[in-house]
Amino acid sequence: MDTESLFEKIRPILEGLIFTSGEEGLSLLQIQSAFEECTRDELGQALELLRRDYVSDSRGIELVKYGGRWKFVAKEKVYPYASRLYSKAKSSSLSNAAMEVLSLIAYRQPITRVEIDEIRGVSSELMLKKLQARDLIETCGNKDTIGRPLLYRVSSAFYDAFGLESLADLPECDTDPKTSPLFERQEESAASAKDTIQKETQSEPDAQPSDTSASVEKKQAENNE
Repeated sequence: MDTESLFEKIRPILEGLIFTSGEEGLSLLQIQSAFEECTRDELGQALELLRRDYVSDSRGIELVKYGGRWKFVAKEKVYPYASRLYSKAKSSSLSNAAMEVLSLIAYRQPITRVEIDEIRGVSSELMLKKLQARDLIETCGNKDTIGRPLLYRVSSAFYDAFGLESLADLPECDTDPKTSPLFERQEESAASAKDTIQKETQSEPDAQPSDTSASVEKKQAENNE
């Protein structure tokens, strides 16, 4: 199969795989593991053809290769519009999800998206993009680990928005996921379950004495007979 025919065949799969990888991107080796029918050279050529497709000004995103990893990013011309989109939202307040992500970054910075996702149990990619668009967080390099994921921290605008001089002014907060106020929902669920157990435990003794008393009376009556 010639290069162009192969490209047309695998192009939608390539796009989908790279898109779902988000900001982490995929290495050529990772991509090759999904295409048993293609050689590494063939995939390399297909990726270059795909990259050229997104160079056009008619596209709002582009395919880039950073640190050996392929990923989709918004073109520079999109950012002013994205900033307007999020800064002019009907409500100036942040959603609970956004506040949760922002709090994690403030208390645990620098932190990666994967680390945030592991704590929250859900994807935080959209929340991170919104917080970046509102200039509340910023990237501060890459973590020295596999894939070199981006590290996030709060921006200078964060301090202005919340009236803080430094992170030392943040309210005291235990950032252990088991006890942190950020995870009140989990604690509330646990408390609810505990209350249920206590109620059931309290209700059981009421029935037991009655049953025991009846049993004793019956046994005494049998002995008297």
